[in-house]
Amino acid sequence: MRMKPRFGRQCGITGSLSLTNTGMSQGFFPFSKLPTELALPILAYASGLSQGTYRSLLLTNKAIHELTCIEMLPLVAVVLTTVRQMTSFKLYLRRPNIIPHIHSLWAIAPGSESFYHATTLCTNIIRKCTAVRSLACQETVLHAALTPNHTHCVDLTLIGCRQDWRQNLPKFFDQIQHLHLIDSNRDWLPRFKNLTRLTIALASDKEILSRESCQDLVKSPKLLQVVITTRRHGKEYEALSEAAQAIDDRFGVMHLRRRWKEVDIWRQGLRDPDRFWDQAKEEKYLPPPPRVVKERIFRTS
Repeated sequence: MRMKPRFGRQCGITGSLSLTNTGMSQGFFPFSKLPTELALPILAYASGLSQGTYRSLLLTNKAIHELTCIEMLPLVAVVLTTVRQMTSFKLYLRRPNIIPHIHSLWAIAPGSESFYHATTLCTNIIRKCTAVRSLACQETVLHAALTPNHTHCVDLTLIGCRQDWRQNLPKFFDQIQHLHLIDSNRDWLPRFKNLTRLTIALASDKEILSRESCQDLVKSPKLLQVVITTRRHGKEYEALSEAAQAIDDRFGVMHLRRRWKEVDIWRQGLRDPDRFWDQAKEEKYLPPPPRVVKERIFRTS
């Protein structure tokens, strides 16, 4: 079988792999002849790279389609950021055997004239995807979409945090272990039952959370690490870092590089859950970054 070049490159298998040591002349790797127990890890790695790679696998041939379609779907990070994508995915969910296998979903309505329509689509999609483990959405969508069946979600990225969601959705937030807040306008953070890690993306003009605003948060019994991401430099970054560590030793600040996108950090966290947190620990006590710096790139691919 001749594999598509894109799939071969991403899996570390090249189309011109020499097979002379097996008695074969130079040719393509006979992937279809691999035992299933060897083929599945390769397909799992490729499916986890992107939803585009997953789609390419489905179109390769019938054998790979059958191994990939359902088996690998839980590994796919589904990213929906346009009305077209959302409409297509909503139609895809009409297949009932698909829904239990959607585990990672980024559904963020675009800020445009179609915002209301996109928000409605996001709400309907999330309402159906009750098996999701990692979810990213707007706060207004979360309140409208959640059902009592969303019991598997433990990782939440929330955009636009303004409501008292602990009071409105207490059972749901009791199950959350990782929480990432973007564009948060809250001056108080509550105590969480099972939260272990929290990230807060601060705008450049926003003040650090005060000790008083976090007095309940620090009482969370399982809390291990709080990372505040910012694009500040120099003295502003240094002041922010000192203020964060003054709240609690578990707090730290991490410089958000220009190349980093929130969706890429989210997607990288699915493939390597500890990478971001380990890097945050390494940089916690580093000097503040200058405004012009050759940045260390957090790889998101």
